[in-house]
Amino acid sequence: MPTRKLSVIGLNHQTAPVAVREVFTLGPDLSRRLLKRIHGEDAFEEVLVLDTCNRTEVYFVAADASNPLAYLVDHIGRLKGTAPSADPALFYRHDGLAAVEHLFRVAASLDSQIVGEHQILGQVKAAYRLAVEAHSVRFLLNKLLHWAFRVGKRVQTETDLGRGSAGIAQAAVELARRRLGRLEGKTVLLVGAGRNAELAARILLRAGAGRLVVANRTVERARRLAEDLMRPPKGKEIPPDETNDATCPALPRQATSKTASEDVGGAGEPLRPEAVGLEEIPRLIGSMDLVLASTASPQIVLDYETLAGPIAASGQPIVILDIAMPRDADPRLGRLPNVRLCNLDDLERLVEENLDRRRAEIPRAETIVAEEVRAFDNWAGSLQVAPTIRLLQKRLEQIQKDLVGQHGSRFSDADRPQLEHFTQSLCGRLLHDPLTFLRGLSEEAPLSETLATVEIIRRMFDLDALEQDE
Repeated sequence: MPTRKLSVIGLNHQTAPVAVREVFTLGPDLSRRLLKRIHGEDAFEEVLVLDTCNRTEVYFVAADASNPLAYLVDHIGRLKGTAPSADPALFYRHDGLAAVEHLFRVAASLDSQIVGEHQILGQVKAAYRLAVEAHSVRFLLNKLLHWAFRVGKRVQTETDLGRGSAGIAQAAVELARRRLGRLEGKTVLLVGAGRNAELAARILLRAGAGRLVVANRTVERARRLAEDLMRPPKGKEIPPDETNDATCPALPRQATSKTASEDVGGAGEPLRPEAVGLEEIPRLIGSMDLVLASTASPQIVLDYETLAGPIAASGQPIVILDIAMPRDADPRLGRLPNVRLCNLDDLERLVEENLDRRRAEIPRAETIVAEEVRAFDNWAGSLQVAPTIRLLQKRLEQIQKDLVGQHGSRFSDADRPQLEHFTQSLCGRLLHDPLTFLRGLSEEAPLSETLATVEIIRRMFDLDALEQDE
């Protein structure tokens, strides 16, 4: 089958703890560099890197890599300047149609830590854009990724799997509520100014949080987020999968026209989030009830040596939620008597609780995935060279017979055999070079070149319709 060379190797929240996952997390810049390095070599014909907070996966069409896991670990180690020791048992590998099914399940959010979350489809699309920019995807992965986008969209629109499901930010806020008892009036330090940080801030403000400080490496970006929090974003204030969650009763069921600050501030002055640089964290942290860290930094941001003193001196209970990958908070902070430190792995128990009310929708989503896997398999099977050659020959035979039937009456019975011989010879001559070319492709050309050529020929001669009529 054409998908025989297609594989995925990766690790995720189901196979590896956060300490291992962060060793292999890449981020956009390292993903881009990894793609370019691999593209410049001969190990893979095509490659795509999907790197999120809970997974690092490499999809590839194999060429000459005899041990792709060792090859990938070596390249990642070189890029990160480390020598990661990889226990093969922590990785999974799926080949052929199993790799197709895995990607479709990922795009459908069936393989996410929080089943039904919508962010993963956008992350898959971002991974595809990086690969396109690096020129590392060709015909097969291009087709596969666009098919996966369709699968994800079908699941979102045809099932309720994502309805009320919590994304990372929502789950983090729910975990904070459980650790603090209540969120109303709590002081919050938000470390980072990315998408998850924004979502978490909006949910916290709607839940009644008091003072909120945004700390970021770039103060200007922190200031922009602080200003944005004073007004709702375009469209719905917070995406449905981030608000309408029964596990967080402090959150309203529907977005309103109020801004996050107005919803909390009531008739008084609107609460205005503050913006500071990361260097201000030691001064502020002792006065905080909650610290939510979500940066893209490859190094520790909340380090023990700098923050242990101010935290201990305050004596105030502090919850630190580290939802970054790699982690932002030094694990030693969790040893302080007045600190409750949680990371992505701590979301697992909350996720399991939330899954119960979504399980009824999982079979419907899995049915869609199964349908699309079969459809992809049928499409890929149609691009095999031998069946295409047979159909092409049949199409030319059909054309030859149609011509004889159309013009045969103009010839005498004695000349009719000559007409048939002439049209058969002409069609045979026209077929000779294309058939020779196709047979050569099946033996020598890269898989994507073969598949792309076969698809063009099938579309050019409408061979799919001919095959359906058989």
